[in-house]
Amino acid sequence: MVLKSSPETLKLALDCSINFWFILPTFASDLAPQVHPVMEGLFNFVVTWTMMMFGFYTEAREQKKISTLGFFIAMPFLTNAVYLPYLALRESPVQPLRDDRELDALEQVAESPNLGRLFGAIGVMCLFWTTLGRPEYGALMERVSSFSDLVQSDRVPWAFLVDFICLSIFQSWLVSDDMARRSFDRSTSKGLAALWASRLVPYFGLAYYLSVRTPLKGKSK
Repeated sequence: MVLKSSPETLKLALDCSINFWFILPTFASDLAPQVHPVMEGLFNFVVTWTMMMFGFYTEAREQKKISTLGFFIAMPFLTNAVYLPYLALRESPVQPLRDDRELDALEQVAESPNLGRLFGAIGVMCLFWTTLGRPEYGALMERVSSFSDLVQSDRVPWAFLVDFICLSIFQSWLVSDDMARRSFDRSTSKGLAALWASRLVPYFGLAYYLSVRTPLKGKSK
């Protein structure tokens, strides 16, 4: 797909990558590539969503045939070209996980409730930038109108729409397995809220789940 992309599409993807998390446009706007703020917000939202899947990294304990870390590293770069094969290739999880080894450094990061809170805050930042970033693009309706023109001439927004749909399915699938892995009782009010948030609220439902889920029954170092 990347090899078949036009030079304009590749330049747009590169410019969005340079402006990732809006750091350069915020602190050194003269150096930042000029990109439509709705496109920047959408790009950051989808890529950050794939990064949030790292919260399921402890699945690696059950995967003997594939590299969970390798897939999760590749997801932000190749999105659905990676996470769909991951769903197909991953082994069915043991429910609950019968592994009481100490959590290694990466697992401790993945298991921290602060991970969900951090990505939730970044999601809010993406929405803020989409609606208010780069004030020269005008009010919301002006942004939507000019972004509609961009959608008609470039394939990148359509690719992100496909990613949005796939990630919504992906998070619901993995949350259900993750709840079983850690014996997170979905019959309680907390468990039920976390489960339905992940099923009904794209992105933010996953951020909420990662911040309130039951700790994995393993040991911390």
